[in-house]
Amino acid sequence: MNTIDSGLIILKDTSLQGADKAQERKQRLWNEISPIFNFEEMSKRTLGQYWKKRSPEEKKEFVELFTVILKDSYIGKTDTYSGEKIVYITEKQDKNYSTVQTKFITKNNTEILIDYRLINNQGKWKIYDVIIEGVSLINNYRSQFNTILLKSSYKELIQKIKEKKFISQK
Repeated sequence: MNTIDSGLIILKDTSLQGADKAQERKQRLWNEISPIFNFEEMSKRTLGQYWKKRSPEEKKEFVELFTVILKDSYIGKTDTYSGEKIVYITEKQDKNYSTVQTKFITKNNTEILIDYRLINNQGKWKIYDVIIEGVSLINNYRSQFNTILLKSSYKELIQKIKEKKFISQK
């Protein structure tokens, strides 16, 4: 989880503070943290049963779109960072899966539990889900997308994602 520490260094960097540096700060943060995520695995789990029915081109497009959703949702929230701390609690690991439990401590000492679920991909551990206070990022999006897919076509889901007309992450 050295990448998270590196990300915090970027957020704390005084040369990247202020509204005029927001885009540069967000891009540097994304460049630092995105390699530790397995966006294809996240996309696959988010679409669930619908993933298998997709063509290779559709899968590629979905991974790209879902990656943008995650980038916009989570990098966008970095503007609210004001010196909070991350404490590593424990790590549980078996051959191919690992869970890293952390605690995010806010300025007013509120503790937010965040678990990172990782998968071993050819010797490299990559995040495939983030659980915040017991709520899975992947399950949240899968529920939203399933709701759309039960009423609409896959093509309509893609259109809604492109127009950002789905329920946003809370």
